[in-house]
Amino acid sequence: MTSPIIDTLKNIYDTRGDEVEKWLAELRAESPPLFYNSVDLRHSGLRLAPVDTNVFPAGFNNLSPVARERTSNHIKHFFQENYPQAKRVLIIPENHTRNLFYLENLYVLQSLLKNSGMQTEIGNLVAPVGEILHLTSASGVEIQQHPLVKTQNKLSLENGFIPDIIIMNNDMTAGIPDILQNIKQPIIPPLYMGWFKRRKSIHFAEYKKLIEDFSQKFAIDPWLLDAQSHKCGMVDFNDKNSLECLAKSIDEIIKFSQKKHSEYGISQEPYVYIKADAGTYGMGIITVKSSDEVMELNKKKRNQMQVIKEGTKVNEVILQEGIPTIDTIENAPAEPIVLLIDGIPVGGMYRVNNFRDNLGNLNATGMHFSGMCDESESENGTWHKVNNCDFRAYGIIASIAALATAREKY
Repeated sequence: MTSPIIDTLKNIYDTRGDEVEKWLAELRAESPPLFYNSVDLRHSGLRLAPVDTNVFPAGFNNLSPVARERTSNHIKHFFQENYPQAKRVLIIPENHTRNLFYLENLYVLQSLLKNSGMQTEIGNLVAPVGEILHLTSASGVEIQQHPLVKTQNKLSLENGFIPDIIIMNNDMTAGIPDILQNIKQPIIPPLYMGWFKRRKSIHFAEYKKLIEDFSQKFAIDPWLLDAQSHKCGMVDFNDKNSLECLAKSIDEIIKFSQKKHSEYGISQEPYVYIKADAGTYGMGIITVKSSDEVMELNKKKRNQMQVIKEGTKVNEVILQEGIPTIDTIENAPAEPIVLLIDGIPVGGMYRVNNFRDNLGNLNATGMHFSGMCDESESENGTWHKVNNCDFRAYGIIASIAALATAREKY
């Protein structure tokens, strides 16, 4: 199956790649990227757009061998440029001690940092004092997570390890942990980017500005690179009166989407995601095709939108135009994810879900990840070369999404 948007982006890069890189470099100088990001993309053939951008990414275990080497090199360059005196790094992870694949991600992230020349340890926000957690990852590798010690305004471990810099791999949905308040050591990404404060609506507003500038410069319809979004105010899914704004906005998005579908000869019926404005893990997401559906949500779907990770209540949502995926792996719908260091794409993977269709949210029960075959590697094992996969095309859009996170203001 051909992909007009991949062909278009490849052509832009082949003919005007120097201009693309100059444009990106100028924006990175203006708004320095965060240490790392991951960007979830949706690719319909006609369109390629980010649908989520993470500031505290996981998934490093899904990178190919070549991508891991590239990642270590970019980590080394990041520290040389930004923290040249730093030698010791502490990772503060999520409290997912039973998620073996998340633990595998931590093991690989620690290895990548070590390979970049950094002494690296992993802390734990809830480990009892005096108790080192010995955990086993999905591949059977043991990792150690140490209790944190706070002395005045400095963080250390009980074994005497004092980090020069702290890397958060915890999205802080429930807020900044007390032990991290007023710490003198640099913490990256910054704590205010946690989901207790960060909002997707602000991120996609920044992305929209950037993609409109890119599209004007490189003569492409911005709709092809952006999923339309809209935010309402406070929402209570048990109060129909508060859903009226949602219903009106859904109709507006679908009307606009239908106009673009007609323009491009698309027969697909438009649809809209309702997402929690703060949060990740695919929680707090439902799909509707009309305003009537949101007014008639059943109890199960209302409850689904009420609470996300760590029991956090949902009272703000974002509406986002749905983009179906044409990517498949072993006949299951898939979507590309790009990992970035310092705003530079370093590798990717595919999220696959055998229990969902090509319209739905794939970040749900039943998903798994498949490696994205690097161009310099042959296809083997779990590394898949998907039709129309072009890492440069993915990388352009992911780079712009990562820049949007650097421009978010809180």
